[in-house]
Amino acid sequence: MSIGFLLWYAPDAAFRRAASHRLQAHFPDRSVQVWSSTRTWQSRLGPNRPRHSASVNLVMRYMEWSLALYRALQEHGMSQAEAGALVEAIMVDAYQPVPAAFFKLSRLRSAKRETRVKWLLGMITRYFFSSPFHHRHLPSEAGVAFDVTLCPLANYFKDQGVPELTQHAACNLDYCAAREFGVDLVRSQTIADGAAHCDFRWKFTPASIACPISQE
Repeated sequence: MSIGFLLWYAPDAAFRRAASHRLQAHFPDRSVQVWSSTRTWQSRLGPNRPRHSASVNLVMRYMEWSLALYRALQEHGMSQAEAGALVEAIMVDAYQPVPAAFFKLSRLRSAKRETRVKWLLGMITRYFFSSPFHHRHLPSEAGVAFDVTLCPLANYFKDQGVPELTQHAACNLDYCAAREFGVDLVRSQTIADGAAHCDFRWKFTPASIACPISQE
C-alpha cells in the first residue's frame, strides 16, 4: 500500500505534502508566505465547514484546503485561471494514489476489468460519495452509467462564491480515476457548470483516457 494512499485519510498532511513542491516551483522565494496565507484562510473556513457522513466529510476537508489555497494564491498575484490550475495539479497529486490502490485491490474481486470497475463504482457511489450526494443509476450496455443529481461539493463552492473552483478541485479528478481503472469517462455536463445533473458514462474500451494534468 503506497504512502500516498494512506495519507489520503490524513487530509491536512496529504494536502500540505502535495502542495509543497508545487508551491516551491511557482514561488521559489515566497512558498512559506503563500502557505502561511493558506493556513490563515483555512482557519477562517474551518468553523463553518459543512458536516455530512464521515466519507463525505473527508472529501470536504480537501475542498476546504483547495479553497484556502485558491484564495491565498490570488492574494499573492496569481490570476484566477492560474490559481485554479495549480489547485487542480495539487489535488491530482494527492488523489491519484487512491484510485490506483483501489484498482489494484479489486484484483481480489475478479480478473476481469469490467467486473472490477463495476464493483469499484458501486462501492464508490454507495459508501464514499454517500448522502447528501444523490445518484440516479441507469442501464448501460457499454459500461456503467449514472447521473449525480445533488453534489455537496458544487454546493459548497457555489456558497463560497467560487463555483469555477469545483471543476479544478473535484470534477477533473474523475478523469484521473478513469485512467487508473483503464476506462473512458464521457461526461457532457456538470452541476458545477449549471446543469441539473452530472452525467457520468464510464465506457469499457481498450484505450484509457488521459489524465488532464501532466505529472511533474
